[in-house]
Amino acid sequence: MAITGAVLQEQQRELFRRERVLVGELQTSLVQFAEIDPAHVKTLREVMTALDELFLLVIVGEFNAGKSATINALLRAPVLKEGVTPTTAAITLLRYGEQAAERTNAQGMLDISYPADFLRDITIVDTPGVNAVLRHHEQLTEEFIPRSDLVLFIASVDRPFAESERAFLERMRTWGKKVVIVLNKIDLLRTPQALQEVVDFVRENCKNLLGFEPEIFPVSAHNAQQAQAESGPEAIRLWEQSRFGSLEHFLFHTLDEAERVRLKLLTPLGVMQRLLAETRGVVEQRASLLEEDARTIATIENQLKLYREDMERNFSHRLGEIENIILEMRERGDRFFDDTIRLGRIFDLIHAERIKGDFQEKVIGDSEKRIDGTVQQLIDWIVEQEQRFWQDIMEYLDRRKEVSARRESEMIGSVGRQFDYNRRVLLQEVARTADNVLHTYDREAEAVELSQDLRASVVQAGLVGAGGVGLGALVVAATTVAALDITGILTGMLLLGIGIYIIPAKRTRAKRDFNLKMDELRARLHQAMSEQFRKELNSSTARVMDAIAPYTRFVRAEQERTGQALTRLASMENEVASITNAVEDLQARASKG
Repeated sequence: MAITGAVLQEQQRELFRRERVLVGELQTSLVQFAEIDPAHVKTLREVMTALDELFLLVIVGEFNAGKSATINALLRAPVLKEGVTPTTAAITLLRYGEQAAERTNAQGMLDISYPADFLRDITIVDTPGVNAVLRHHEQLTEEFIPRSDLVLFIASVDRPFAESERAFLERMRTWGKKVVIVLNKIDLLRTPQALQEVVDFVRENCKNLLGFEPEIFPVSAHNAQQAQAESGPEAIRLWEQSRFGSLEHFLFHTLDEAERVRLKLLTPLGVMQRLLAETRGVVEQRASLLEEDARTIATIENQLKLYREDMERNFSHRLGEIENIILEMRERGDRFFDDTIRLGRIFDLIHAERIKGDFQEKVIGDSEKRIDGTVQQLIDWIVEQEQRFWQDIMEYLDRRKEVSARRESEMIGSVGRQFDYNRRVLLQEVARTADNVLHTYDREAEAVELSQDLRASVVQAGLVGAGGVGLGALVVAATTVAALDITGILTGMLLLGIGIYIIPAKRTRAKRDFNLKMDELRARLHQAMSEQFRKELNSSTARVMDAIAPYTRFVRAEQERTGQALTRLASMENEVASITNAVEDLQARASKG
């Protein structure tokens, strides 16, 4: 069943509406996450404005290829100036007007009105040559190309597919434009075979180098103009030689209203495909950098985890050294009591001060110095390990910055000025923090501060007596009860006369009490050292985490943002594909109707 014109028009209006909605979403997205050239946002706006205007036929090509001559032949009048030097110094818009007139508009474009029926439905845009001496006009041309609904590329048969033409065609194709190639000046060729060779050459190069097979119209604008000036058989002969009829038939008949609407609907879609591809490239580059940043953070965090594990494992070993000192004291104490509290030394037990001296010498010995030395070694070790850890971080960040610099230099374009600045600053801040730690690190001062903290915790644990009594004095104090009790044993034995029975029991109790004191000393020392060690370890790791925290927050926030951006881009790309399919389907059904 045929689809009526009213239904087609309603479907066309719906497609225009969907395109406008999509353009608005893309404009917002470009501003929010891509930091693409602001000119692209302007291009989108202009493309949408062009939807409500006449069909735009844009004429491009090298200067002296015959662009102006081709347009004059189409209009059947010398509307544009022709010459062997660049004559089109600005973009020229040819519109329909009841009277011939021209003016320069606010954008610096030459606006020409002319009463040609061809211009009632189509606006022709003539552009400066792509290889013009005035290179700044090429920028104007490239900015205007996205707005075009059809591009007519004029090339000369005497220099077909020049490098500048190939490059310009490639840039135009990235905007998704339909390009028709007009090979002008065929009157310069002597044989049809020569012309066919040129046509084949252009077709193959477009197919192989640019990935599309264009419609090609070989013409002679010169002969067409001559035919229009002649009459009779000569006019017919020149017109047939010009082969201009095929081009006019394409523009006046093949390019009917339905086809013009289709191409106009496709114009913003091609522009959006280009910008979506560019934006995806930017966002994916950004995501790639963020993945490297995330690996940097993960590496530092993993190093921090290993650092803690190594520190805790080595601390257990160093704590064991202190416990071994206590254990040796305990073993010496057991031997001391066995050797001292016995009937054979009953007269020695009378002298309490002597017993205390023997106890200090044989049991305590150099334990005080050994424990103090072990504590100092622990302090030195903690300070050294933290400094070494910061050094490792600094060396890693130096390598990371070198790799990152090489990675970024390989990327095409910018990944976003503000984004790039933010991540560089934050990464450098982490490196700067590490560098400051290393250059301001006073191991001796750090050790003194840690030592003071440690001794403070020892005091709190009751390991140092009032008035600054040393650790050795503490151990003596811890065993004073047992030592004094020895004197009590002797007094009681002499008074009661039953010492031979009491001494073994007293010796057992003295050893038990001493062992309890040693257990208490070991537990208190273990607790004090462990608490202080964990305090320092937590402080050390916290300094690293604080240093990387801003960088970590930035990377994770940007990863979430880029993930959302990629999702939105995929949604917009799907919508572009959907509208494109709908346009083509609409055209197919219109053709059947």
